[in-house]
Amino acid sequence: MDYGVVLDLETTGINCETDRIIEIGLIEFGVGETGKPAITTMYSGLEDPEQPLTPEVQKITGLTDEMLKGQAIDWAMVRRILERASIVVAHNAEFDRSFMQKRSEYSGLDLHWACSLKHIDWEQKGYRTRALNYLAADHGFVNPFAHRALFDCATTFRIMEPYFAELVQRSYYREVRVFATRAPFETKDKLRNNRYRWDNEKRVWFKDVLEDQLPVEREFLKTDVYTGMQDFHQEENLGGC
Repeated sequence: MDYGVVLDLETTGINCETDRIIEIGLIEFGVGETGKPAITTMYSGLEDPEQPLTPEVQKITGLTDEMLKGQAIDWAMVRRILERASIVVAHNAEFDRSFMQKRSEYSGLDLHWACSLKHIDWEQKGYRTRALNYLAADHGFVNPFAHRALFDCATTFRIMEPYFAELVQRSYYREVRVFATRAPFETKDKLRNNRYRWDNEKRVWFKDVLEDQLPVEREFLKTDVYTGMQDFHQEENLGGC
């Protein structure tokens, strides 16, 4: 592995089918013999979405229609940086990847993505909240410009750097969906507290986990939910982050 990239996007909304990218941040890093990442290149660019920003987006990002007017991301540079990358890291990578895949400049790139939200076991390390800015505070620093792409990249780089080997390893793990089928009603609070969500259509509690967490989930369901029942879960392969 020679180079990796931390990527972050700001957008006009959360729907990759209808919303547009308004800012991109990239931090390229090299990985030497020590295995520790070191920053080599940074890039940030704004893009005019050719539509007014909602008040909510303006409040979250601090960006305005005037700041974006006539701006264009250097997509040729973005592609050159991504072409060198052995791995692309994002905090909630599913979101960023969904928008990037809609860009024609992304066509033909075979990128391996890692998610610093999912692929680092924050709970095992004692961090209950996985939100980026809370993780920054828990690591002793503050992101001064949250929801600006390059600053979020820098924050992501700083929190993932100590756990980079774990991040890479777990980015290759399968993701599976665990269903707590026929869970007793009185266990709903335990399930919710353990990050299970309720599927109202299927009428079942479920949780998405990486394959290395399955033994922990099996033990939780067996001892805290089903108290010894044999047939207590199903798994559905979801693919990678």
